[in-house]
Amino acid sequence: MEILRILNNNVVVALNDDQKEVVLMGNGLGFQKKPGFQVDKSRIEKVFEIKNQVESIRIEQMLSEIPEDVIAIAFDILNYAKKKLNKEFNETSFISFADHLHTAIQRAKKGIQMKNFLLWDIKRFFPEELAIARKGIQFVNEKMGIELSDDESGFLTLHIVNAEIDSTNEAAINLTQMIEEILTVIKYTLKINFAENDIYFQRFITHLRFFSERVLNARLDEIEEDAVENELFVLINKKYPEAFEATKKVVELLDTRWHYQASKDEQVYITIHIARIIEKTK
Repeated sequence: MEILRILNNNVVVALNDDQKEVVLMGNGLGFQKKPGFQVDKSRIEKVFEIKNQVESIRIEQMLSEIPEDVIAIAFDILNYAKKKLNKEFNETSFISFADHLHTAIQRAKKGIQMKNFLLWDIKRFFPEELAIARKGIQFVNEKMGIELSDDESGFLTLHIVNAEIDSTNEAAINLTQMIEEILTVIKYTLKINFAENDIYFQRFITHLRFFSERVLNARLDEIEEDAVENELFVLINKKYPEAFEATKKVVELLDTRWHYQASKDEQVYITIHIARIIEKTK
């Protein structure tokens, strides 16, 4: 691969074997190099494929403006997250993660703090990701000699969630809001308070998370027809009338608020989860 442009010592723009421009990141990739030199492939740690000229300009501008030490810290945090969560991340999410971290550091140096109003929900819905983000914030504070608040941990958590679901940061926020809305509907329909440390509630949150991702991504073409027989659907509804009443409210919410039609399969799973929570609460 031939180097086209050097952004800094660790980031270069190159022409790959398919004659397409890519942004490469790795320790010392651009050090003492010039356009026309061959890339040392053994040093490549990340590859950002460029889809169009607009994206190329955006990626190059952001990576050239972010200090190398911040890029290195962002890289370490996301690598740590990948290992702890045992998941592969969307590569382009690294750029928005590093950019947010750079902005947060600049704010902290100026004594500016931003309140994260989703922090309480983030603690409930993404505890693993939040724990990782907090470790990352602690690492940043030690390395940079600053004091980023726990609110910033929440913001970084959303970026980690965003990297997992391969979408935009808005999608991570929507995911949190959808889960909160569903829980609120269930809570007020049944007039109960959730025991949030209970295993049944935690399992329900896990189910809601994956379900909500599917709703937000509108992957209707990937959803098979109802596998649940109509008799079973009716039986579950009769066996758990309270839970099914709450499920109906959730279905209405999804239809009116998110324009999504829940299948019978999904309604059965939601009803069973709610029934377990009701039983445990009582």
